Amino acid sequence: MAIQVAMNLPDDFEEQIKRDMYSTALEAFKATAKKHPFAEYMQRKDAAGYLGISTGKLDQLTRQGLPTIIIDNFKLYRKASLDQWMLDHQI
Repeated sequence: MAIQVAMNLPDDFEEQIKRDMYSTALEAFKATAKKHPFAEYMQRKDAAGYLGISTGKLDQLTRQGLPTIIIDNFKLYRKASLDQWMLDHQI
């Protein structure tokens, strides 16, 4: 036996839920970042760990334009640049 309940919700209800979820996720990310501090400049493995992806995926994103510092074939990733690039690709 299924029960149906009709509810009248404000027009902006969905947008408010999205904002609340984004805010909660951002707070969780910041809390995690405090527990696991990363250097301002990271090598490949650390940058992948920071983003929560594999090094192979990091290489793929690098080919797609993920900001990378290259000095004598040595790659570094700036934490702030990674954050900005991810935000720029947020849907």
